[in-house]
Amino acid sequence: MAVAGVCAAPGASADPIGPTFRFVYSVKVTSTHTAAVNRDRVLATCSAGKGGTCSISKSRSVARTIDLGLGVSRGFVAGQLGWSKSSSVTVTAQCTSPVFTKSGQVYRAYPQGIRKRYTITKKTYSYGSKKPKLIRIETTGGVAFNPKGVSCYLS
Repeated sequence: MAVAGVCAAPGASADPIGPTFRFVYSVKVTSTHTAAVNRDRVLATCSAGKGGTCSISKSRSVARTIDLGLGVSRGFVAGQLGWSKSSSVTVTAQCTSPVFTKSGQVYRAYPQGIRKRYTITKKTYSYGSKKPKLIRIETTGGVAFNPKGVSCYLS
């Protein structure tokens, strides 16, 4: 599902008589993965000997990551993704491991949530004595992760 939005930012001009610039931003979601696991962040671990089990019960604050670029604000991108602009979310791990089949295994809890890939487009308009003129279009890609829960794996 594609989401697009526009944010206009006033421009500036060093010459008070010359043109001014206006920047118009848009965000378009290119893909959404609703059960993404962030394996770069271990929330908690436990271990047991061969034949044993262990449990993880822990709450943690996990960063909501949003890639930015081209001068767009975090709040604007978050809003276009349908998320709040808060920088973290608290998730709770409640996992019990399967039976350990060998020694040295570790049971790990990772944040799980929604990962969205998107493009940010910035259009620059020049305002002089005539109507607005589009003078530049820039685009960049971004990835955002919004934690919603926890997934646990034995390794």
